[in-house]
Amino acid sequence: MNLGREIEDVVEKLCKKSFFADFTIRNPKYRKLGGEEKEAADLLVVFNNTLLAIQVKSKQVDSSSHPCRIELGRVSKSVDKAIHQFRALTEALNSPDLKSFRNARGVEIAFEKNKITEIILVVVFVPIWPEKSKPAQIRFDTTCYPDGPIPIHLFTLRQFSLLMLLLDTLPDFIFYLTARWMLHGEKLIPPDSDPADEWALAMFERKKLIEMYEKKIFTDITGLNKRHAPSLVELERKEKPSYFIDQLIEQLNAAIGSGEPVDKRFNLLAEPNSLKAYQMTIPYLAKLNRKDRGQLVEFLVNRVMQCQKQEIAFRGFKFSEESDDAYLVLAAKFEREERRIALSNIAMGMGHKLKAKTVIGIAVSSGWPDLPVYDVAVVDVSKLELSSKLIEMTEIAFRKRPYFRPRQF
Repeated sequence: MNLGREIEDVVEKLCKKSFFADFTIRNPKYRKLGGEEKEAADLLVVFNNTLLAIQVKSKQVDSSSHPCRIELGRVSKSVDKAIHQFRALTEALNSPDLKSFRNARGVEIAFEKNKITEIILVVVFVPIWPEKSKPAQIRFDTTCYPDGPIPIHLFTLRQFSLLMLLLDTLPDFIFYLTARWMLHGEKLIPPDSDPADEWALAMFERKKLIEMYEKKIFTDITGLNKRHAPSLVELERKEKPSYFIDQLIEQLNAAIGSGEPVDKRFNLLAEPNSLKAYQMTIPYLAKLNRKDRGQLVEFLVNRVMQCQKQEIAFRGFKFSEESDDAYLVLAAKFEREERRIALSNIAMGMGHKLKAKTVIGIAVSSGWPDLPVYDVAVVDVSKLELSSKLIEMTEIAFRKRPYFRPRQF
């Protein structure tokens, strides 16, 4: 039995669920200058300008309830070996032949190394106990190595699995790792802090986290996650609607290849339900953290409710005023083709009004979600020249309905 392979399967499954299979790459290969083929890492997660490299290391520990000093020394050497294996990633990034990877959906994707500005390294360690009835819990003295230029994080599989449940979007996970690296780098928390307690600090006590950093206040956060157990229950309740976005991405992927007639008046960037259209759309949805996904769904539900009293209801918004991307949710009693045309036209006006370069729109019927038909469109308005008539109509519409309210930070 290849336990190492099975454990990698578990870690890959966790990453695919939280970060999407589109950005997860298993055992990426590259060739050294001499022609030898090697693996850059056990798993890579590549998204926008961030490269998350994961090395999985398992080690059989002979003792069960009380591992001796020799056993713990072997565990330490195993972790050190995993960290040194990241050297292969450096070789891979310097390899001129490394131009693409096959992601977890089996699709070949281009790897634009010049766009990578942030690299984060994660080691997932898995102790294997022969006596399964009384396994000891490994706890490392140091779980973050902030001294080098590249962050290195160490988790056991149990800890990593829990984090993937608590931080199940890539933006949220990267924010957590960044905050964690800062806390350890400034020595503001104990070096053996439980990752779950670190998460609770970043999630529920963000003002305190900022104060700790600004005033360099050392804080023992032991037990913080347990103290916030009621807050976690409430958080899970609030976040439940946001998973529509996760389901939407999977449904968009499932629709690839299905034929869909489109009105000739559309000037399309890609064929509907094509792989190209899907790959153009998913980054805009995947980059939303859990809170933003919930906000988007909340706006969509409100538009559906509003549409019960009128023919069409829509709202455009940005998640930050500095962003070049705007989002549009629309509900209408029209037939689907008319709804699509309305989505496209309003997206163009929305891009003008919100000074956005790209508008990501979701349109549903007034009977959603009982009628689960929807349309998703990415509209590039960066080079769009609107007619004076359309601009005038847009200005009138927005004066009547204040759809955009900047989020307060």
